[in-house]
Amino acid sequence: MNKRIHSGVACLLLAMAAPLALAVPADVEVKVADKELNQLYSQGQEFMAKSDWRQALDSFARLEKRMVERGESNVDTAVFWQAYVLVQAKRVSDARRMVDRLRDNFPQSRWIAEAENLLRQDEPDAETELTGSGDGDKELAEIAVEGLMSAPPERALPLLRKVLHGKQPEKVKRRALFVLTQMDSREAVKEIIEVARKGDPVLRDEAIRMLGVSGDGAALAELESFYKSASTGVRREVLRAWMNAERQDLVLSAARDEADLALRSEAIQLLGAMQATAELKRLMPSVNEPELQKQIVESLGIAEDLDALVQIAGSHPSEAIRFEAFRAIGIVGGEKAGNALVALYSKAKSAAERDAVLHGLLISDDASSIRTLYKYSKSKEEKLQILRVLTAMGDDAALEIIEQELQ
Repeated sequence: MNKRIHSGVACLLLAMAAPLALAVPADVEVKVADKELNQLYSQGQEFMAKSDWRQALDSFARLEKRMVERGESNVDTAVFWQAYVLVQAKRVSDARRMVDRLRDNFPQSRWIAEAENLLRQDEPDAETELTGSGDGDKELAEIAVEGLMSAPPERALPLLRKVLHGKQPEKVKRRALFVLTQMDSREAVKEIIEVARKGDPVLRDEAIRMLGVSGDGAALAELESFYKSASTGVRREVLRAWMNAERQDLVLSAARDEADLALRSEAIQLLGAMQATAELKRLMPSVNEPELQKQIVESLGIAEDLDALVQIAGSHPSEAIRFEAFRAIGIVGGEKAGNALVALYSKAKSAAERDAVLHGLLISDDASSIRTLYKYSKSKEEKLQILRVLTAMGDDAALEIIEQELQ
């Protein structure tokens, strides 16, 4: 099976969302526009990818602290990832305490089931307890499965099937799936497809991801064939598999035709992460739902299509969409984005529109452009609002301006 190199775009999405290889929901869990929170989240994911559990735990702990300070509504996300890291670091007692905290402090959290499942995966299974075997046997099973990687496919496949359909621990089964992806065999592809269609939920999702990473044409066609009849959760995994396979056409089709609005929104997010700006711009005129239109604009910001955003910000008939474009320009950031927002501020027709532009500059952390606006503003009300934004940014210039005004 051919192995593909992940693009930098896919890596960006993985940094922003829950990692696809971890068999947990991959939703964007922190505000993309909030650079500090997003940076802490990304750092935690990057440290996890390097198995640097201490640094990962520190990043997610700091993320939790900042989210609490800012009154964010999804602090439970940061708590879950701390529990995840502790499980990976084999600090099971600490992980249990973290899961208890998640359950006590956030009883409605959708992460509770995932966290409890993590703990169960780390426990010995019933067969292991009855036979008195332990982690050593699991490790031996993993080594045995890994040894099949260099065996002839006709010898390895029956053994791998036996593992996948037998009573081996989930970790060993997942290793068997991985070995199948390394085999240059159509039969191996068929076996992974079978698991993607009928396997238990965790193995099924893992198989779907692997098919996407493989980029195998027959595998992707198979995913497309059962997408429409699959459950919402499976369709979500298929969308991400198409993203990994760099199939903008299939993701665009879902963004345009999917009946489930949440999945359409996710497809639009994936297009942004894939830098599929042409597809996003083609999609915009055919979308009627305001929330999805906003999602397209935000995805254009993630894809850093500054020209498209400036055009939307300057001419779109919907005020809400223009305001979203100001925010998205802030997400792009940099000198050109700052200059564009300053120009848009000068053309603003209302105080609300000027405030939206300032919010975009606040997102991009562009104190220099905001100071420029203060310098050339003539209205006392405008100056006051700009000064408030500078103060919120903690910029030293705010204190200098206050001191000058008081003299």
